[in-house]
Amino acid sequence: MAAREDQGPETTDLICCRCERLCDPIDVETCPVCKQLFCTFCTYRIGSRSYCSRACGDSFFFGGGDEEDGDE
Repeated sequence: MAAREDQGPETTDLICCRCERLCDPIDVETCPVCKQLFCTFCTYRIGSRSYCSRACGDSFFFGGGDEEDGDE
C-alpha cells in the first residue's frame, strides 16, 4: 500500500501489494483481513468478497486457525 513517491502527495496512483503494478484508485481494493491494497488482476474471490490472497480469504471465510480446541 504505497503511493508513488516521485510525484509527491498529490498523486492518485497506488501500487498493488502482490504484483506491484501501478494502478488507478478505481482498480484497487483494500483486503478486509490484512488491510493491504490489491488490484483487480490479483483478486482472490471467496464467497461474495474479494481478498488479496488465498491465505486471507481462507482465514476470513473458514476461520483463523489460531484458536485451539478444548482450551476454555
